[in-house]
Amino acid sequence: MQKFLLLILLFSNIIWAQEEDKVLFSEALSLNIKKYNAQADEAFEENRVEYAKALFDSLVKNNLQGTYLDNLNFEGYKTDLESTSEFTKPTILLTYTSWCIPSDGEIPALNKLAREYGDLMDFVVLFWDNKYVVREKSKLFDKNVKVVYVDETQNRHMQTVKLLKHSLGLSLSFVIAADKQILDINRRPPNSLNISREESFASNISFISEQVAAIYLDLNLNINDLPESLVTF
Repeated sequence: MQKFLLLILLFSNIIWAQEEDKVLFSEALSLNIKKYNAQADEAFEENRVEYAKALFDSLVKNNLQGTYLDNLNFEGYKTDLESTSEFTKPTILLTYTSWCIPSDGEIPALNKLAREYGDLMDFVVLFWDNKYVVREKSKLFDKNVKVVYVDETQNRHMQTVKLLKHSLGLSLSFVIAADKQILDINRRPPNSLNISREESFASNISFISEQVAAIYLDLNLNINDLPESLVTF
């Protein structure tokens, strides 16, 4: 009996130590965001756009990848999903706003990949809008895309706003493992007025496919199972 209790205690201590080793996204962000913002602001003031992008990529790769997403709350629209703690599968979380109009090919690309890989991972769109706007915008998305939102005017879920909107900006894609580890964070392709719908679709298929590939690799699945091209309507 004593040996059994000793094993239980040892196992509990191992689990506790593993939990202690996990660094939360909020913790890593608070340690690095001030320096990043100062460098990024200077880069944009000097019109060094590519350098600013490189700073973002460096922040993600060196400080944010491998951290664990905090339990963040939001409102679900036609879904029971109301917190990141309820993510049960690998998840691609994309942040949207109604005033940043997506390109013609962006949502069709997301819908196609959500239908293709919805059994393996979840696709979640988080709007920074009120329920009435979200009700209209949600009609654009496939049923395999879960739509959630935070209405800042209601002063609810402000930690979600702080971490997923105000810290790094708009139009982001978070790639999250089933255990809530952040695999990658990227800015979605910009909306360019100088490309066709087909070009926009192809660009967004390529972008989201990279997010899907990150989850494939994390799950030790064969990356060759990903289609070379999904750019057909």
